[in-house]
Amino acid sequence: MLRALHVFRDPPLDGPTNMARDEHLLYAEDRRPAAIRLYAWSPPTISLGCFQRYARIAELPAELRRLPVVRRPTGGGAILHDCEVTYCLVLDETLPLARQAPAALYRFVHGCWQQALRADALAVALAPEHLPFPSPRGGPFFCFEKPGRTDLVLGGLKLLGSAQRRIRGRVLQHGSLLLGRRFAAHPGADLGAPPPQHVERWVQGFLDGLAAGLGLELCAAEWTAADLAGVQMRRARYASDAWTRRR
Repeated sequence: MLRALHVFRDPPLDGPTNMARDEHLLYAEDRRPAAIRLYAWSPPTISLGCFQRYARIAELPAELRRLPVVRRPTGGGAILHDCEVTYCLVLDETLPLARQAPAALYRFVHGCWQQALRADALAVALAPEHLPFPSPRGGPFFCFEKPGRTDLVLGGLKLLGSAQRRIRGRVLQHGSLLLGRRFAAHPGADLGAPPPQHVERWVQGFLDGLAAGLGLELCAAEWTAADLAGVQMRRARYASDAWTRRR
């Protein structure tokens, strides 16, 4: 019997709620062996990588300095979340990809997005293996300013990037696929603000590829009252200045 890939399809939410829901899934014992969450952001938000300096926000153009800021539980560079599909995938150690080096899971997930987009003849590709992994210590402030190894690129520019957090026995990977860009200072490639039916087709292709590659069965999931209570407790930290400005 196939085991479940629990699928959460969320409406646009604010930054602290999105990060709290991702983290909740990382620790949710009843969502094994895997869960995938697909979501968006409202209002547009800048997320900082876990190890980035908050003071860098002051260097941004005025239109970006006015946006809310949240700090992610994962590393990597900052992201301007606006017109995009964001995903969060959580795997436990019973799945081989959760036990392999981080790059294996990046390649697999990004490859699933690549196949879904190529179904519409979009010329997306995985970035060359000779590129380094993006790092906030040695790379640009924004994650999408420069592609790194395993990222998905379009016309040489970054279209999809991801980051991970690992705890004992589980891994969380989340990332953003850029659909469009409304801010002049928003780096990266985008898919030209496609109609919703195109996005839904790509998302379904992505989910089908994930399930097939992991040997799991897609299973629609809903947030329970107990889930949401746990999310609310975690949200308090992500909404606090103490967490956002900790570095």
